[in-house]
Amino acid sequence: MRNFRPTGRAALASLMFIAAALPAQANVFNPHLIISDDEIRRSDSMDYSAILSFLSARGTLAEKFDVDPMDGLLKNVPQIIDDAAKRYGVNPKYIISLMEKESSVVSATKPTKKQLDWATGYALCDGCRRKNATAVKNQGLAKQIDAGAGFIKWFFDNVDQMRGLSKPGVPQYLKQSKTTVTPINTATAALYSYTPHLQGNRLLWSIWNRWFGEGTNGLELADGTLVRSTKSGAVALMQGGKFRPITSRSVLTSRFNSRNIVDLNPYDFDSLQRTSMGRPISFADESLVKTEDGSIWLLIGNERRRFADPEAFRANGFNPEEVESAELADIEDYAVGDDITADSSGVTGKLLQDKTTGAVFYVTNGTKRPIWDKAILEADFPNRKPTMTAHETIAALKDGKPLGFYDGNLVRTKGSASVYVISGGKKRPIASEETFLAYGYDWDNVLVTIPAALDLHQLGAPLTLDAGLGNFNPPDADQATTDTVSPDATTDAAAPAATAPAVPAVTVNPWE
Repeated sequence: MRNFRPTGRAALASLMFIAAALPAQANVFNPHLIISDDEIRRSDSMDYSAILSFLSARGTLAEKFDVDPMDGLLKNVPQIIDDAAKRYGVNPKYIISLMEKESSVVSATKPTKKQLDWATGYALCDGCRRKNATAVKNQGLAKQIDAGAGFIKWFFDNVDQMRGLSKPGVPQYLKQSKTTVTPINTATAALYSYTPHLQGNRLLWSIWNRWFGEGTNGLELADGTLVRSTKSGAVALMQGGKFRPITSRSVLTSRFNSRNIVDLNPYDFDSLQRTSMGRPISFADESLVKTEDGSIWLLIGNERRRFADPEAFRANGFNPEEVESAELADIEDYAVGDDITADSSGVTGKLLQDKTTGAVFYVTNGTKRPIWDKAILEADFPNRKPTMTAHETIAALKDGKPLGFYDGNLVRTKGSASVYVISGGKKRPIASEETFLAYGYDWDNVLVTIPAALDLHQLGAPLTLDAGLGNFNPPDADQATTDTVSPDATTDAAAPAATAPAVPAVTVNPWE
């Protein structure tokens, strides 16, 4: 996504040494070490025949020809890629992955002129116009391949003289991703200089791993995690290790808090769907379904409650025209609750607020469950407001256990650096910042609660990666976020170390 190469020389030897001791590729995304220096420079990883076979198996790009800007010869795309890889000492797998990440041109059966003209996204920085002089200079399939590969060599040659770009060992605030990364090696710094946000680099990593590595299923997503494809917008729930597609928006909005959705690129999303497919979630909250044995059930939250008899159905005011047909297998993932009788009350659940004390309760079947903190109310009932109710009415209800956070919520207590994901009713500590980022979580979605509310959940197994790097410093919700380095700054000094993205460090971008 870049467009010019200034001059300069050498990489930082000490950081290269650290990176060399780490694995070249892992099947878990690490935002601080996306690819090793050795791997990105392996120009001999594929020869011309391998490139030709690979491209031919995935689309029609192998059939395209263009003039190589470096020697003026007409060549097919496999030859252009092979020559660029050797010319600049760059892995052809990287060039292919970059093209797919930027334009999807590798997998396109009928690539458009736009896809071909901007195959590697070179000279198309965020906000740049395609008609500016630098962009026009680099427009065209062969020019894009040459420039995309050449950028890596230029970066390695000039890393010690960078001004305004990512550098190894220097924290970099990614404004679009609202987080800070510290590239461990030169290759990772080059990737963030080319694409200065987390999502694009995760996409590159996912394409590489799916096509040339171990696949992208290195993460075991916590129960209750909602995932969404950035391409199709499809949403699924991860439950019991299964990928459960949510079939309609009404199901999503009535049963889940969409603020907790983790966006996945289509490669990760499709990989989960292919390897972990479970039953779809097809019923909205408070649905009525009739199964093959003649039973009628009320589906509410993660629970199904059977009507004891026809009188129970009528006495609770339900409409028989709203009953849907279903098989028991369709609802077996719901926990079986108490039968609904003619004497049951409040079977659909209500939020009540005591007019006298201000306390809020979730009431179902005559039992009130206190909600101890506003964060729980916002997380579990994002679209509902409690009904003001007389103190005497609430006092007459049976007491139940306090209500905690539903699965999938990210929670911490004020002043604490520990962030937890609620999964299976337990709080699972997230081991590190790279773990947090690798799972696609968003700092803005971390709820701040009181210790007593968090302690309603037993401690579960930590959420970890195979190897942790660096410290975990989540952003403090109470910390000011207004201090930034001037966008006009051109200093080579390291950006200020940020405690998470609370104090973003912005440096000049020569391409904008």
